Amino acid sequence: MKTQIYALKTVPEAIATAEVGVDFIGITVGERGRLPWELDFRRSREIFAAVRGVSAAHVLALTVAWDEEEIVETAVQTSPDIVHLSGDFDRYTPELVVRLRSRLSPVKIMMAIPVGAPDSVAKAAMYARAADVLILDTDRSHVPGVGATGEVHDWRLSAEIVRRVNIPVVLAGGLSPDNVQEAICRVRPWAVDSYTHTNAAGSRYKDLEKVAAFNRAAKETA
Repeated sequence: MKTQIYALKTVPEAIATAEVGVDFIGITVGERGRLPWELDFRRSREIFAAVRGVSAAHVLALTVAWDEEEIVETAVQTSPDIVHLSGDFDRYTPELVVRLRSRLSPVKIMMAIPVGAPDSVAKAAMYARAADVLILDTDRSHVPGVGATGEVHDWRLSAEIVRRVNIPVVLAGGLSPDNVQEAICRVRPWAVDSYTHTNAAGSRYKDLEKVAAFNRAAKETA
């Protein structure tokens, strides 16, 4: 079972996360002030370089941008392994995702799917034909952007998506060291993701003991 941790803010915590064996390390990238915790291109490059210097973990650039050229610029300026599209879902057409996948190759495209409504399965199936990877996260109830709620969604829907699509699926949404094993058993994803519940209490910085516990629990389940 592969593990993914968001959203690293500093070089030391990124290195520490890589050293416990996390497979995918993500940061939120941007220079337009779309999110208060975005890291600019320079800081993003520093973190990516540091991770690559100590491990084989893949690095991800999460963007909530929807403009094609802005997304391309983000990838060009930071050179991630994967670009994670996690903004207003309705602004990302499958055609846009296909174009980005072509323009940015060999960088992969991870598409965030909001899970909550019955049509989540159909949406996932549609984008599975456009993206390289899907990440299933909790619907934010019509607030632009996908995920970062700290809440789980209906794992029955996620399990159905995993059964129906033929590309890797990452399960996110309220996962912690305490519930990740149950989530894996019920959904059978390719990888599991944690943000909120591996943060230090009242902070957006990581609690490295929680990160290690999440990684260990997930890999023991597999």
